[in-house]
Amino acid sequence: MSLFRALILISLTVVSTIATVTGVGAQNTLDGRLDALVGTPENPLDVGIGIQIDQITSVDQKAENYGAVVVLRVEWTDPALAFDPRDLGRDFRVFYPPDLADHAAKIGTIVPAFVIHNQQTNKWIHESAAAVRHDGRVRYVEKSSLTLQAPHFDFRKYPFDTQEFHFEVVSVFPSDFVSYYPLEESSGLGDMLGEEEWILDNPRLQRSQVIGLSGQQSDQVSLIFEGHRHLTYYVIRVFLPMLVLITVGWALFFLDEYRRRIEIAGGNLLVFVAFNWAISADLPKLGYLTFLDFVLQCMFLMTGALIVFNVALRKLKVSGREDGARMLDNYAIKWIYPLGYAAIVGYAIFAYLLTP
Repeated sequence: MSLFRALILISLTVVSTIATVTGVGAQNTLDGRLDALVGTPENPLDVGIGIQIDQITSVDQKAENYGAVVVLRVEWTDPALAFDPRDLGRDFRVFYPPDLADHAAKIGTIVPAFVIHNQQTNKWIHESAAAVRHDGRVRYVEKSSLTLQAPHFDFRKYPFDTQEFHFEVVSVFPSDFVSYYPLEESSGLGDMLGEEEWILDNPRLQRSQVIGLSGQQSDQVSLIFEGHRHLTYYVIRVFLPMLVLITVGWALFFLDEYRRRIEIAGGNLLVFVAFNWAISADLPKLGYLTFLDFVLQCMFLMTGALIVFNVALRKLKVSGREDGARMLDNYAIKWIYPLGYAAIVGYAIFAYLLTP
């Protein structure tokens, strides 16, 4: 039986349950095993949700999503599912999930269906099974891979940013019928996530209520974890080359030939353009500047101003005012250039990294 059919059966069961409870003779013993039906406003079904992420297969910053291999564990107790172990010869029964939905529908109870709220692609289920103990306690386990939306990304502090990842499990049923509680011991991040760019840590479970598929308030359990970048890559590939380019720009002031200064500064300008394109290729088209964007754009403007400044100095020299050109050159070497970059970096740190 398909998952779609199973969900239809579950939904019909809820309607049947409501009618049974609100109708005449609402008390149903289900062969003497029940005092009150679970999954009703009078007796909501308590369901434990555990979320264990074993692998992070990808983090796509431009699409603002990530891929994961996840183990979901769902636990609940329903006396309607209890059985006499002597009849079966063991203390538990194992079901494929669609078969459990069929069995629950036949005896007039429900299976707590759920959806992944921030799921973006098909969920490929590797393995899934449900075990029912003789006392009606059920444990459902599912291992799957899927892609999830990550709308909480904020790149303002890039590459010193800390991003928040969510995995959100939402009940198909309203909170009046099914309530969730987190299974802390069955949740968290695996030891071998397979993600090299990010350092992922600080996992935590959060219970909340959202508008579910029914259009009513439904319970949600989310696994939230954080990620920050390996800064060694950015130090070696971005900040070190930028420091070299700034140093080269400062060294130009020691050349007496202004024409040579202009040529070298023009080459630096092209390098900054290439830097900007390379960095923007990893990020979505943002409506704001990141920390690295701000620094790069200021360096681009400073290099452009350096070209204009050297053109002006050459003009002064050609017009016979070489002493004035040398005086301005001396101020630029000692004060304007180094203090200008210090002010840019200081402002960027304060405005982007220190401001919440």
